[in-house]
Amino acid sequence: MTPDRHRVLVTGAAGSIATAFVRATADEYEFTLLDLPGTLDAEQRALGSVVEVDLADISNLRGVMDGIDTVLHLAGQRSPSTLWEDLLPANIVGTYNVVAAAVAAKVPRVIYASSVHTVTGYTDGQIRESDPVQPDDLYGVTKCFGEALGAFAVSAEDLRSFVALRIGAFQDPAKLAAPDAGWMLRDYLAPDDFVDMLGLLITSDRQGFDIYNATSANRFGRLSMTKAAEELGFVPRSDAFAIASPFATAIAEVGGLDDRPALSGMRADVARLRGH
Repeated sequence: MTPDRHRVLVTGAAGSIATAFVRATADEYEFTLLDLPGTLDAEQRALGSVVEVDLADISNLRGVMDGIDTVLHLAGQRSPSTLWEDLLPANIVGTYNVVAAAVAAKVPRVIYASSVHTVTGYTDGQIRESDPVQPDDLYGVTKCFGEALGAFAVSAEDLRSFVALRIGAFQDPAKLAAPDAGWMLRDYLAPDDFVDMLGLLITSDRQGFDIYNATSANRFGRLSMTKAAEELGFVPRSDAFAIASPFATAIAEVGGLDDRPALSGMRADVARLRGH
């Protein structure tokens, strides 16, 4: 590996987002790939140095981030219907431990995988980063925590840069042609677009706390991408409605995209407490 390359530590390195980014940029960055033991396959292991630990134990992170330039924190439970007890170790405790370890190691920048689920409680209009958070599931609540933690680390703990990305529906473009793809059209994020966005952030000299929406250029997009364009120069190339079938556009035009989960985590706990 070339010693002067930017050193990026990726948590959740076995996941789909991490895999797409690392494969696309393996020649540009020096990667440390972190995930639970046994989750990385042989191909993934060949793309960087490997750290196999559970983020829920902060002692596992001692020294792991020394010399790292950017932490890309992608690890976590991703389903909007996940129960609180399952969200807590990775999305709350694990995120806290990653940020604390980055502060301890004086890592210049943390890029955090937040989510569109921080604002999916809105039913009308295009959502900007400056709008108050309004999650409609516990998964989104945990992502609001991560954003608040990053703001705290910058203001109170001298973390130089924390960027929260409200990631939309990160999927292979081929999945947009499926008959049941309507739920992802407004928030679609093409892998190539996200690779471009991460590259702009890693090379940026911006400091402080920032939030950016992260979707492709979807014709009926729910998240405004104006801030990312103006501040980062990010110009996404894909449009879910151009990729998907004509039926998808017709569905969107009549407002037929209901992506509210059937079970939001807390609803299951409430049902148990009521004896149902």
